[in-house]
Amino acid sequence: MSSCPMKANFRVNNQIEAFYTGGKVQLSKDGRFMFCSQDDKVNILNLELGKVEYVIRQEDGDEVTSFVVSPDDEILVVAYRNLLIKQWNWKEKQCTRTWKAIHRGPIVSMAFDATSTLLATGSSDFTIKVWDIIRAYCTHSFKGSHGVVSVVEFHPDPEKLLLFSAGDDCKVRVWDLQKTESRAVLDSHNSSVTSLSFSKDGNTLLTGGRDNIVIIWDLGDYQQVKTVPIYEAVEFVMMIPHPKRYKTELNLKEKDGFHFVTAGAEGVLKVWNSKSSRCVYKQEQTLATKRSSESKAIDAAITQAMYCPALDEIALVTYDHNIVLYTLKGFKLSKQFVGYNEEILDVKFMGENSSHIAVASNSEQIRVFEISSHNCQILTGHTDIVLELDVFKKGLMLASCSKDNTVRLWHMDIASGLVNCIAVGKGHTHSVGTVATARLSSNFLVSGSEDQTIKVWSVPTDLPTNSDDQSIAQLKVKFATRAHDKDINSVAISPNDKLLATGSQDRSAKLWHLEREVMLGSFRGHKRGIWCVRFSPTDQALATSSADGTIKIWALTNFSCVKTFEGHDASVMKVVFLTRGMQLLSCGSDGLLKLWTIKSNECVKTLDEHTHKVWTLKTNSEETMVVSGGGDSRIIIWEDCTEVEQEEERAKMEDQLMKEQQLSNLLHEKKYLKAIGLAITLDQPFKLLGIVKTIMEEPEGLDGLTHTLGKLRQDQIDATLRFAKQWNTNSKHCHVAQTVISIILKRKRPEVLLDNPDMQQTLEGLIPYTERHFQRMNRLLQQAMFVEHTWQMMRRATAPTDATGEYSTLSTDDMDIIESSIYQRSGVKRLPERSGDSEQDSSESSEEEEEGMSAEEVDQQESDDDDEDNDSELSDVEQENERTLKRSQVKRSSIDDSEGGSRRSQVKRSSTGDSEGESRRSQVKRSSTGDSEGESSESEAEMDIGKEEMTRKLTRSQTEDKENDVDNARRKATPKGKQNVKSKMLKSESTKSDVTRNGTKRAKKTVSSSASSTKANKQTTLDDYISPRRTRSSNITNRLRKTSTSTR
Repeated sequence: MSSCPMKANFRVNNQIEAFYTGGKVQLSKDGRFMFCSQDDKVNILNLELGKVEYVIRQEDGDEVTSFVVSPDDEILVVAYRNLLIKQWNWKEKQCTRTWKAIHRGPIVSMAFDATSTLLATGSSDFTIKVWDIIRAYCTHSFKGSHGVVSVVEFHPDPEKLLLFSAGDDCKVRVWDLQKTESRAVLDSHNSSVTSLSFSKDGNTLLTGGRDNIVIIWDLGDYQQVKTVPIYEAVEFVMMIPHPKRYKTELNLKEKDGFHFVTAGAEGVLKVWNSKSSRCVYKQEQTLATKRSSESKAIDAAITQAMYCPALDEIALVTYDHNIVLYTLKGFKLSKQFVGYNEEILDVKFMGENSSHIAVASNSEQIRVFEISSHNCQILTGHTDIVLELDVFKKGLMLASCSKDNTVRLWHMDIASGLVNCIAVGKGHTHSVGTVATARLSSNFLVSGSEDQTIKVWSVPTDLPTNSDDQSIAQLKVKFATRAHDKDINSVAISPNDKLLATGSQDRSAKLWHLEREVMLGSFRGHKRGIWCVRFSPTDQALATSSADGTIKIWALTNFSCVKTFEGHDASVMKVVFLTRGMQLLSCGSDGLLKLWTIKSNECVKTLDEHTHKVWTLKTNSEETMVVSGGGDSRIIIWEDCTEVEQEEERAKMEDQLMKEQQLSNLLHEKKYLKAIGLAITLDQPFKLLGIVKTIMEEPEGLDGLTHTLGKLRQDQIDATLRFAKQWNTNSKHCHVAQTVISIILKRKRPEVLLDNPDMQQTLEGLIPYTERHFQRMNRLLQQAMFVEHTWQMMRRATAPTDATGEYSTLSTDDMDIIESSIYQRSGVKRLPERSGDSEQDSSESSEEEEEGMSAEEVDQQESDDDDEDNDSELSDVEQENERTLKRSQVKRSSIDDSEGGSRRSQVKRSSTGDSEGESRRSQVKRSSTGDSEGESSESEAEMDIGKEEMTRKLTRSQTEDKENDVDNARRKATPKGKQNVKSKMLKSESTKSDVTRNGTKRAKKTVSSSASSTKANKQTTLDDYISPRRTRSSNITNRLRKTSTSTR
């Protein structure tokens, strides 16, 4: 035995749904289409295919009250409840004109004249309007009717310009369009007039009404000729156009008078002779249904009818929205359509190769649809709602059960496809809710009822095949017993016809042996009533579905629950086995169909097409098709598409692999333009991102990318922008995205980009992330400048001083070593050097030398100049003093190294006036005395306070004497051009000494001034660095905003 593949999905193959819910029905002139109203739309049905081909629907429209098709089949005029009239070219589904009706009430009747130029509308406001369709204006307005105008008809001769109207006032009025007045009033009916019919020569008029009579009128003098009693409410009357064609079939033997056809409450067509007033022919088949006494009475089986000369057929519309076509020759059934199925209770496949569907709806009729053409056969016999159906193995016999307490057996003729009732079973005392047929043979069937009993019926082998009431056989009960404590909802027969399972509203299922007629056991575990029971086709297992939303599988050997499936949100109405018992398909009140795998206990697919609860589902014998029906009046036929989808997926994967290989080849060959086009075709944005990065990594990447993007088509550019929007959401790819966007915006005019309908959406996705990226870059630049500024301050603090106590200049190599060490310790990446910034720094330094630099920078610069220019001119005393100062500097640096960087920073701040507190001033004084004495800081800390004060005063006086001698010597050796700068330096030194000696108050003021100056210099440096970059980001953002604004 070959393995059976598991099913993965089903898709809709066909569906039968409502297309007529009441109102007017009209046939086209050529007989190919039928126009039907349904709520707010007009459905146009193809009679050959049985499917809706056109749907005329107004957007946000109101309910359709009436419509009419022109005699030339070109114009469709529809009237709505909101008093709008729309003119449609229905073949192209285009509304050519809309106007407001002058009526005060809804339009209920409409008619065209023979030339398709004049349109008459009758309204519930008792008025009639005539419209010129060509010139688009109202030509006439007639008042005088005392009731709703339900019928309007033009005289067949367009030259006479006569309009006939009838309504609830029981009168027929003749309106003269030339004189704009009423020509005559035909007053003989005692009830509403429902139909008008003209003779071929236009001299005779027939009127039929609900007063059970047809009146013949002479249009020459508008006098009543004869009254013919019909004995039923007349909804349709028509003169037979060519009596000689139907002389034999319709028994038209009488030579005197003429013949006409009527249809009404009895649901049959009758032929009458005008001379003798007798019915000469009556249709055998009736559309009326025998109903139980509890059902409400039906006023008329036929609500309207029409004759189609092209088909030579009469179309009848019944009270339950069925449309039946009969040939005029013998009144034989031609086609039958169901406009509205109401609530679908059960559906079964039947016929050879599952060619038909048997449907039980909320009706006493059974409808058998032909799947290919949607042609329907209505089976009458039950007198109340049919609840369930089942089909025998060969598919030609159908069993049904109903609320009329009976079970019926139906047989389908293979040649004609007609289904007839052949047997009926009576015996239940309450409605029969479920029925099941034998699986292997056609010898018996089982029924379950609300009377809590099950009955096994024997099926005779010699059943008749015709439908005569006298030939219907009676089924006999073979076995009957009380099975449950509540209503029995479902019965099922095992594949070998030996076991029977029943499910009830008492929350239990029971197993019965049909041959021994005993109960074997019960299955208990559901929390609510059981709706369905089904045997596994291969295993000894039983599946049950319940109102508690679960499906359970039970073992028949020990009656234990093997598996439980949970997933439906409401009652599970039906369940069937698939794939040789390895899968389940269920439907529920939540409107869903679910496909389950029994082994994994998982739902592999959920089908959601119904809009209401799904009452039933059934598979065909090959399990290739599934039919479902529910409360939305829809019958959906599903087909297994597992293999088709697997083939499509396989072909798709192969095509994907081929294109990816082609893309790799193009990248290897550096054919970037074709590679970009292929990536766009594959709809792979990150493949395109990789291509762009590859282009940018080349030596002249930016120029190559610009050249490549310039060759793209407009649709490819739109797709590239859409992909760039996706890249821009990630900061990792934002630089590439911004580069691509910049190139496209520079090369394409805004007008060209705005032609793309998705451009606004693209810009709305680009702008927020672009602004976020630029804000992040600005923050990064600010943080980088803070690091650089901090390094500059640290470099000055760690620089050694010269003999004058100022900072000496380090070599470039030393500076690079120190700078690299600081960056390595801080974990911050070193910023690249900027040529523009270095030039700016040099220009700023030159300006500061001219205007007056800080004391530290001036002293450092002057000391370097003095070392280079005046070394030869120094006296012996000056050289000795220089050597002494350098030795003291070496000693002080050793002390500073032991104490750490804090002492060096304190020395720097004391030299610039940045002192805080008395302790800092003492440190500055000790540092100045330490230069001359060369003593360590540890020994000074241990000295007595009084001794320390005396030593400090003595040392200060000696140091000042030495400094004065050195300064005098330098002043003599310095050229005149540099004396001004040197005097400023000495003045600054004097100021620093004064600050140190004058106490804390003046020192704080100087510190505050120095801090403000430092903060201003730092802010100026950051602004100079960030400003050009911020300007560039602002320009790009403004361009994006302008393009977005123009799109809106």
